[in-house]
Amino acid sequence: MRRSRTARSTPLAAAVCAVAAIWSAPSAAAEVIDVTIVPGLGGGPTTPYGAGCTYLVVARTAAPAEAGVSIVDYTGASTMFPQELIWDTVDPYYNSPVALGHAFTLWTPTEPGEHSLMAYQTSAGGPIETVTVNPGTPIGPGCIVAP
Repeated sequence: MRRSRTARSTPLAAAVCAVAAIWSAPSAAAEVIDVTIVPGLGGGPTTPYGAGCTYLVVARTAAPAEAGVSIVDYTGASTMFPQELIWDTVDPYYNSPVALGHAFTLWTPTEPGEHSLMAYQTSAGGPIETVTVNPGTPIGPGCIVAP
């Protein structure tokens, strides 16, 4: 049985409209309430972060549909993807979009030491997560972290 073109494209159109509504919905209070750096594979419980390895940073907002969120590393010794790529090539005012109360970026510390990451929406700032990064060697989906 063949479905009509309309029947095939309706679910796709509904999904696109739902994502557009989430990203463009206005918010009453712009507030990031939590920032988390998800430790990768290969690090131990005491030194889970390694320089040169990539980690997921998750910023949680007070409402499911908020304005964009900026995530920064105060040390500057890191890269943030896709934020920095978009800042440098497309839009210098880019913020990570918020979907269902969460914004994401990939963080790669480039030097060992203490790193403080902050997620914010306004000049008032936001929560800060501070971690110690040791020398690391990326291997596939994991990382070998030196003690």
